[in-house]
Amino acid sequence: MRGITSDELISQLVRLIPEVEPHLEKAAGRHGLRASQVSHWEQISVHPGTLLSEVLAHPLFQPLMEAPEIDAAGEEFLQRCFDFIEGLETDPTGGLVDTAYFTFLESFLESREVLDRAFRFAGPKTRKETLSMLRGWKVPVDPSWEDSAENTAP
Repeated sequence: MRGITSDELISQLVRLIPEVEPHLEKAAGRHGLRASQVSHWEQISVHPGTLLSEVLAHPLFQPLMEAPEIDAAGEEFLQRCFDFIEGLETDPTGGLVDTAYFTFLESFLESREVLDRAFRFAGPKTRKETLSMLRGWKVPVDPSWEDSAENTAP
């Protein structure tokens, strides 16, 4: 996944995860716009993390990450979400790295099961940043999480 910049945030979000459209439509509507008229997050939000929390993280991503079980469709959806997160993590300008951390990575601290699921789907940069976050918070790191990070490093 190539990096996603702030200017591409909306287009890449809708391209990779079209399930956000009803939530994006609602957010755009508060500003007198249709989702199809939104080309940049600044049109409907004060921060990209606020927008992503509203249209992806809270309504779609986190409930599935915390679900006791997921089916094949859920796995495919999470893989696309993690591809998007990897794009944020590899933003060539660095502007969306903190957004990825605060909007998505911190939610992995919810439980061991969520962390296991995160490491199952996360790309190399997201895995590296998640391990760094865990160490920073002094959360015990399962050796299998480190192995998965080493096995996918470029």
